[in-house]
Amino acid sequence: MSQVSNGFALIAAKVITMGLGFIFWVLAARAFSSYAVGLAAGVVSAMMLCTQLALLGLGSAFITHFPRVQRRPAALLDTSLTFVAGLGVLWAGAFLLVASFAFQQLDVAAAHPAFALLFLVACVFGTLGILLDQIATALRRGDQALIRNVAFGVGTVAMLAVLPLLGTPRDAQTLFLPWALASVAAGIVGVVQLRRALPHYRPRPRADRVLARDLVTAGVPNYALTLAERSPGLILPVLVAELLSPAANATWYAVWMMAWVVYIVPIQVGMTIFAEISHDPASLRRSVRRGVLSSLAIGLLAALVLGAGAHLALSILGPRYAQQGVEPLRILLLALPPLTFVQAYFSSCRARRSLGEAIATGWLSGIASVVAAAAAGVSQGLVGMAVAWVAIQYATGLWAWWRLRRVARRPIADGSAAPARRAPEPEPEPAIRPADALAT
Repeated sequence: MSQVSNGFALIAAKVITMGLGFIFWVLAARAFSSYAVGLAAGVVSAMMLCTQLALLGLGSAFITHFPRVQRRPAALLDTSLTFVAGLGVLWAGAFLLVASFAFQQLDVAAAHPAFALLFLVACVFGTLGILLDQIATALRRGDQALIRNVAFGVGTVAMLAVLPLLGTPRDAQTLFLPWALASVAAGIVGVVQLRRALPHYRPRPRADRVLARDLVTAGVPNYALTLAERSPGLILPVLVAELLSPAANATWYAVWMMAWVVYIVPIQVGMTIFAEISHDPASLRRSVRRGVLSSLAIGLLAALVLGAGAHLALSILGPRYAQQGVEPLRILLLALPPLTFVQAYFSSCRARRSLGEAIATGWLSGIASVVAAAAAGVSQGLVGMAVAWVAIQYATGLWAWWRLRRVARRPIADGSAAPARRAPEPEPEPAIRPADALAT
């Protein structure tokens, strides 16, 4: 697929998933108490945080390495998939341990063995799902990510609609069950897609030590940057549940989920910028310009539509959600312009392998946004949280815009986006280019 069509497919995958997620939470809000919804939302956020920690930057490392090993990708694919699955188990166990000792609300995930097992499964397959999306980005097969994410979203909604009819308890564990089972189904779909796109590839659990070291070396800087980008939005629901209340977190999570539908536009466009520059280092300026314009055009339109319909959208969840969530949602949507420039800047730094400044920027912004939002939330409620978070994004966006202009003027030499060491290629396999994979 072309950069534009691949980017649109990846954006559509996330947007449709978020739309189905909205339907899921609508059903949850209508059928479950706000306490149960807030607890489940906190556990889901914790699970998503664990998946980000478990990735260890291997998705970005895969995109960086793939152009060099695409003639024989089996070792790269197996090592990446095996590594992140193991890390998913590790981080899920770490969260459950911390929750059992330190939390007063979310300890419910560790208190019940069945809930803990569901959390573990969701973390492992959720991590694999994110990696499969990034593999699809490298292959320019955004259509695969679209199909897989739609399957996940439809699965969660269908199971939630059926579970109350079976007489299951209306608690946080029942709300979390569809996430775990649907992630397993989406993972199976992903393996089938890989085998169809790469007919000579057969997935198997293995990890090449030399290749794993190369992936970690390339991935850790991206990992540090990705954590700085994603962690604040995943930490905040946990803090709201613990510092305010699970009921307040139900509203915050609904608002954040809706805003994320818009935020996913600059994030996915940023990933396509990174992938394009990795394939063609000389395209940096063109890819950045095209990506920023696409993100602003699509994102601003989406923000305007969602902002205008905020009361209607939230009222579907219930009058309480509309009463408390409209103003925070509209404030959060104002962050689209700065996020566009921040994501473009981060992607250009990833492709140039100039991540030190981007990591420092990301962590300073992330820590400031969490601290400011949490402090404002305790004293001013959800509206204060939203204002504080958006203010930090604008400060970061201005800095990113200024730095992006300077970075885009510098030529990037061929090979600068290539890995420092060439990975071993032990298995002879026919060449698979992105175009070949699409044809297959």
